[in-house]
Amino acid sequence: METSYFSDSENLYKYFVSIGILLIVLTVYYPLKEKQELEIIKIQLENDVKILNYKINENSKNVKSLQFSIARNGTTKDGKELLKVLSELNNTNHFNQIESEKKFFEIIIRTKNIKLYNIMFWLFFPIGICLTIYGFLKWGKAKKYDDNILKLENEKLELEVNKMRKEIIL
Repeated sequence: METSYFSDSENLYKYFVSIGILLIVLTVYYPLKEKQELEIIKIQLENDVKILNYKINENSKNVKSLQFSIARNGTTKDGKELLKVLSELNNTNHFNQIESEKKFFEIIIRTKNIKLYNIMFWLFFPIGICLTIYGFLKWGKAKKYDDNILKLENEKLELEVNKMRKEIIL
């Protein structure tokens, strides 16, 4: 039949400790996991952009050589075929350029997401540590207070039992 504030607050401090530990674990696990995945994808995208740029450069060289060949040969039947190949290479270059730009913008977005996960980590990790430490300290004080109350109640019961024994003996 305790109505003390401290006996009920022990559960609150346990809750602080639990939430603090949960914040620490989730802050370490989830953002770092997501950040690693984003960095891997970013590296893959950067490699894809390099490959596309290489293809664009190679196609540009081919276009220049075909233009030179067409200028040298004139507009013969072979020249028309060369013009068709030239047109296809130009189209491929445009598609590669569009794909390269898309991947570049995706890299920018993923970099922003990586920064967001860094912010989440440095925001919630210290909060989790503070909650855990605060909860443990307050929980220890509340537990010590409750232990003292239980000790005094135990002594009180022992005195009552001894008093009752003396009454029975007399």
